Amino acid sequence: MCRKGLFLTIFVVMDMKLRLDELAKSLDLPRDTLERWIRQGRIPVKKSGMECSFGYATLKSWAGKHNTSFVLEEPASVIGEAQEAVTLSGALARGGVVYDLEGSDVPSILRGMTGSVKGIEEDGRESLYHLLLEREELASTGVGRGVALPHPRTPMDSCAAPSITTFFLKHPVDFGAVDDMPVRVLFLMLSPDVGTHLQLLSKISFCVREPAFLRFLDGVPSEASLLEKVAGFETRF
Repeated sequence: MCRKGLFLTIFVVMDMKLRLDELAKSLDLPRDTLERWIRQGRIPVKKSGMECSFGYATLKSWAGKHNTSFVLEEPASVIGEAQEAVTLSGALARGGVVYDLEGSDVPSILRGMTGSVKGIEEDGRESLYHLLLEREELASTGVGRGVALPHPRTPMDSCAAPSITTFFLKHPVDFGAVDDMPVRVLFLMLSPDVGTHLQLLSKISFCVREPAFLRFLDGVPSEASLLEKVAGFETRF
């Protein structure tokens, strides 16, 4: 897959949510028109109650092709305020690294991940497992080249600070990735808000579309080496 294609794929996997009236205003459409288009399948938006979920890049592309304005010029504007810069190396350090994670399919891998991730209360692990499974059933977070970026569809209120836990699998697993390659490395992303998630998503996408970084991951580096490598990448963001 070309680098540009991988970058776009990573952004498509992230869902956003807005209230129906907020999304109608963002698209400069009457609310009734937006509801009708959603029912007719004319717009890439899903409605549940009064909430709408959509992929930012997908809806941005749709708006451009249909001569429709879309005022969310930057993904972080979904939360209405500028976000403090979030470092990828800091999130990775917070999450830590897990080696030789066992599992033979997506559910068993997700179960092992939720049992190993830091900063989650025991009674919240089951909830996180189902959130991750729900996200994978919607569409695989396998972005290609042996990498997956699992995450809940919505931010977690219980997540006080963003973290990314790196998992190296004991055996590659079919994740239904976009290039059909089995996944060997996963970066589990947990964020307290959409803006923070998108910042981290953008930064990690920069890393995983670099062949040199992918070769580095093939060597199953130590946690210290991984953080050092990512810190070097961050000077280029």
